[in-house]
Amino acid sequence: MNSFFGELGRKLAEKWFSLLMLPGLLLTFVATVAAVLGHAHALDWNELVRRAGAWSTALGARPPAAQALVLVAVLFAAVAAGFVVGGLTGVTQRLWLGSWADARPAPLSWVGRKLVARRQKRWSRAHEAVGKATGEGERNLLAARRNGIAMTRPSRPTWMGDRIAGAELRVYHEYQVDLQSWWPRLWLVLDDTTRAELRAARSAFDSAVNQATWAVGYLLAGLFWWPAIPVAAGIWATGWLRGRGAVRTYADLIESTVDIYATDLAVRLRALKEDEPFTRETGADVTFQLRKGT
Repeated sequence: MNSFFGELGRKLAEKWFSLLMLPGLLLTFVATVAAVLGHAHALDWNELVRRAGAWSTALGARPPAAQALVLVAVLFAAVAAGFVVGGLTGVTQRLWLGSWADARPAPLSWVGRKLVARRQKRWSRAHEAVGKATGEGERNLLAARRNGIAMTRPSRPTWMGDRIAGAELRVYHEYQVDLQSWWPRLWLVLDDTTRAELRAARSAFDSAVNQATWAVGYLLAGLFWWPAIPVAAGIWATGWLRGRGAVRTYADLIESTVDIYATDLAVRLRALKEDEPFTRETGADVTFQLRKGT
């Protein structure tokens, strides 16, 4: 038991360092450079070296207690930055998944409706092109382009939001499975390997959200030191691309989980016998049962 808790503590410490401390130290360094150089001397590295040497000399002349206090202040700033970014990750997630389109004030919902309408027009044109295709190869190519916009008719203002919403809609159309009511029960019948795959995909998305949110700190530093702006753009773009990949994997795993385990849940709920096939009628019966009249 002691070795278990020791290993758990080590993993938590590693995760804390990688997610909070190290990115926070990098941001603290960039903020310090921004304060020293500013826009006027943005690329004057000689000035930065000169100021760093002066600070090092001044700090070396201080007693050990003062040096330790400076170190603690730097670490505190790094951790504080990490906690602030952690608090903003929810905003990034809502932005990527398009849930802000249902929020107030009204201008946000208006923008969301415009983006949804635009995505629906693109998808409808692509869908019509698939129907007019004459050969199988052309049809497959056009279908891939349509699916690149969304797997189903768009209902969210962002691609990531539609990828998750599309997974829910596809399993409902195929099996009459209401994923909102099915998922907590479905989770209980999954094996450990499937749960681990789902957790890994979700963790990859959360990591991408966290990475992209750090761009906010660099963007603020860019107000005083312009080289931080392209750094912020690079961090955001990299996180966004990672997020798209993670969402694609997560949505595929959600659909696959329903494909494989819907029968198991129906059998456990006595809505289906083990030797009977799973049908849309079975899915509708289980959905009605799980909704409990709501």
